[in-house]
Amino acid sequence: MAISKITDIDGDGSDPSGGFNYSGGDKTFAFQGTFNNATVKIQASFADGAANSWIYLTDSEGSAISITAPGIINLDIGKCKLKFVTTGSGASTDIEVRIS
Repeated sequence: MAISKITDIDGDGSDPSGGFNYSGGDKTFAFQGTFNNATVKIQASFADGAANSWIYLTDSEGSAISITAPGIINLDIGKCKLKFVTTGSGASTDIEVRIS
């Protein structure tokens, strides 16, 4: 069974830059590789990626979901566009994001 790779993150910024179409529902996201101090947050747009429509996904306490080391998270949201916003990355940052 092939697990879809969404993007490779190798520095600060948004990946993929325009987001990707998320079909919605309960899915598992795997973040693996070298973080080198990077923090990855997830943004969603329910307006097809229009300017000023991106909002950070939050946990049950209202804090933005932040991935700072290899790990797995489960998301259950509706159909939208998603993108990963990375800050604090170092020269060797190389993160692969997969979804199942």
